[in-house]
Amino acid sequence: MNSGVSPAPSMRVRSVPAGHDYVRHALGPAADVVVLDDPVLDPAEPARWWPHPALEAAERTEVLDDADLVHVHFGYEHRSPGQIAEFVAALRARAMPLVVTVHDLTNPHEPDPAAHLERTGHLVRGASAVLTLTVGAAAEIRERWGVDAQVVPHPRLVPAAVTEPLRRERDERVRREDLAARAEHVPADGSPERVRTVGVVLGSLRAGVAAEELLPALADALPRGARLVVMVRADALAAARDPRHPRHADALVLDRLSARADIEVRAHDHLPEAALCAALAGFDALVLPHRHGTHSGWLELCRDLGLPPVVPRIGYLVEQWGHDVASYDPGSPDIAELRAALDTALGSPPVPARSPDAEDAAVAAVHAAIYRAALKLPQVADARNRRL
Repeated sequence: MNSGVSPAPSMRVRSVPAGHDYVRHALGPAADVVVLDDPVLDPAEPARWWPHPALEAAERTEVLDDADLVHVHFGYEHRSPGQIAEFVAALRARAMPLVVTVHDLTNPHEPDPAAHLERTGHLVRGASAVLTLTVGAAAEIRERWGVDAQVVPHPRLVPAAVTEPLRRERDERVRREDLAARAEHVPADGSPERVRTVGVVLGSLRAGVAAEELLPALADALPRGARLVVMVRADALAAARDPRHPRHADALVLDRLSARADIEVRAHDHLPEAALCAALAGFDALVLPHRHGTHSGWLELCRDLGLPPVVPRIGYLVEQWGHDVASYDPGSPDIAELRAALDTALGSPPVPARSPDAEDAAVAAVHAAIYRAALKLPQVADARNRRL
């Protein structure tokens, strides 16, 4: 039966970016939200969304013609603070709402935080709504810019179809190994022994990743019966072996540690999502090697996989995890502190399983409500009605 009431039109969101796991899980379940695909910048790399053309709205007004609002997450570090201010002014001139999620108050990939803070300040002050992931980050946003941010927890990072079989398999493997260790060998102190694997992922050795400072102390902090696996991109490691490379000291450390029997330096090519998750699921704990940052998707990947993390005390990572977690000071990695953190992580109870459908639905509902409120602002509604 037709009630005679027309459904509200879908809200067309130009997300910067759209092609990211966070955005897919945060917005995918929202029935009345259409997230516009990122423009294809290079047919040879169809998944590459950066540098995002939407951020050039001040110079190219047509890049937002198909959108009702813009939601900026990240990927704006290539624009100067002045260009970001012009971008915000361009949106205001066409009465198009701007929503901003502050993932990073300190960009983990830049050595100097000043320019990123200036860019982010322009976005936050010009936004119709601001979101962030933790209460601590919201308090800092309020203190810096006088803007209230709504706290929306990070959704899962990887689809449950990928991570749940790995999580269950990992939990079962750990259970079997613990039972076997108890049955086969009990050392004098009464604690069962089995080989446990601590992982560290260095990726492409970007600016926010510590290797030279962290790895020697971490190697010496390994508990008895543990081994360390350091994953690093093969191309980045090969480049860093050049004495003129800025990360040459990291390559020297990795080459020296690889001679130890209890350490594997695992150089690898780009890993697809499923292969990366499978590699991580083989660890008993994951040490995050961040020098600086605010939040971390790696924490959510640990949660997805049921993998205990060891977290650097930077930004709001400890708060993001949400309950007791092993941690360390990345500014001065200490062997005793790292050993205690590893003992905590390796002896921790299983990480609680996520409720992926419920979590994603809740986060998507918050986003949809924020978009609806932004589009109902009088000047925005008038402009939108003219476009429909």
